[in-house]
Amino acid sequence: MVYRFGGVVAIGGSLAKERDLADTIATEAQRINDATSRDTRRRALIAGCIGNLVEWYDFALFGAFAPVLATTFFPSHDPIAGLIATYVVFVVAFVARPAGALLFGHVGDRVGRRTALATGILLMSLVTAGTGLLPDHAAIGWPAPVLLALLRAGQGVAVGGEYGGSAAFVVEYAPSGCRGWYGGWQWATVGLGFAAGIAAAVLLSAGLSPVSLRSWGWRLPFLLAAPLGLIGLYIRTRLDDTPGFRAMQQVGMVARVPLADTLRTARRSVVIGFGLVAAVTVTFNVFFVFLPGYEATSGRTGLPLAFAAAFAGLIAASTVAPLLGRLSDRVGRRPVLICATVALTVLILPASSLIDGPGLSHAVLGYVVIGLVLGALGPTAFLSELFPTPLRYSGLAFTYGIASALFGGTAPVVAATLARQDGTPRSAAWYATAVAAGALVCVIMAPETANRSLDTGK
Repeated sequence: MVYRFGGVVAIGGSLAKERDLADTIATEAQRINDATSRDTRRRALIAGCIGNLVEWYDFALFGAFAPVLATTFFPSHDPIAGLIATYVVFVVAFVARPAGALLFGHVGDRVGRRTALATGILLMSLVTAGTGLLPDHAAIGWPAPVLLALLRAGQGVAVGGEYGGSAAFVVEYAPSGCRGWYGGWQWATVGLGFAAGIAAAVLLSAGLSPVSLRSWGWRLPFLLAAPLGLIGLYIRTRLDDTPGFRAMQQVGMVARVPLADTLRTARRSVVIGFGLVAAVTVTFNVFFVFLPGYEATSGRTGLPLAFAAAFAGLIAASTVAPLLGRLSDRVGRRPVLICATVALTVLILPASSLIDGPGLSHAVLGYVVIGLVLGALGPTAFLSELFPTPLRYSGLAFTYGIASALFGGTAPVVAATLARQDGTPRSAAWYATAVAAGALVCVIMAPETANRSLDTGK
């Protein structure tokens, strides 16, 4: 690992020297942590979670309004073809996530977590509001979907730096023995933000006529992103950076090229995190992005009911995430994650069958089942603990960005293509099950991290 220490560069050829540097960071971080008030920690948790919620609300709007966007920007005689085209644009944001991970990860580990997070939420709010102002295909023709894809790429860049940054921010501010609890709240706001986006779609779909929804109604929640983003920006800039990052600054140690150091010294952590994130994002996007639009587009249920059922699952995930995060503080990360990945592998097929079955109650039950499992799989504290403080933002952002780009972003397109071939979502469920089984292998390989020092890894 390469650190800058007091203006002198220390090359990671000496394991003892690297450990001495990590111990120096840990000592200073502990001193700052001890001086951090309970009120400051609470405000840091709120800052990390509120910003994360706003970003995921912005990101969720595209998936929630996919059936409407399909007819607005990709008019076609085949509604499933239009939906697939919309999901291709959805993939663009995931393809852009690694770029965001590289950019914001580097800034977060070199300049500061707070600076990277403030920049990310500002970018997300601007491009999301821009989507709400975009002319449709009927007005300007082919430039409309091109501009939509560009704005979606901007969203992907912002989210590429958000998850890893907010995870590092929240966990590094957590008191000893409470990293799972703090991380659980950060993971809960992913579901709550997505739920807020879906709730906007439910309310507008139920309250407006189909013509009004497609002509102007869908734009309103996108435009709301601007004031929400400003609120999140204000909250984040009112806090100091994390104790761990300030410790690196004060002792003069930072990684020169944090991503390169991560890939050289923490490859096992990247692989383990990659497998877990792949399963979480595939399952999340198959169930909460693809299935509501598919059920509505195929005529199995109305759009408001499809969204309402998905909303129930997101609330279930967000409710249990902090509680199971707290449980992982007591019993360890591995037991909770192993049980959750086993449950995910077993329950994906039955849950998808319930959602595709008759009646709203079956769909709600299917979503709640998968939501509870995803809440248990909240990886915030675990992933944060896999990487040392000088590399944490880059390691988290890169692992999450690559896994979500290759697996999560493509999941709706893969699912829609498979469903078009066999007329049911069953093949998509089998695909998600296979990815979940791979995650189980990765979690079994993982070390226990609950009692590790964030700064020394011991």
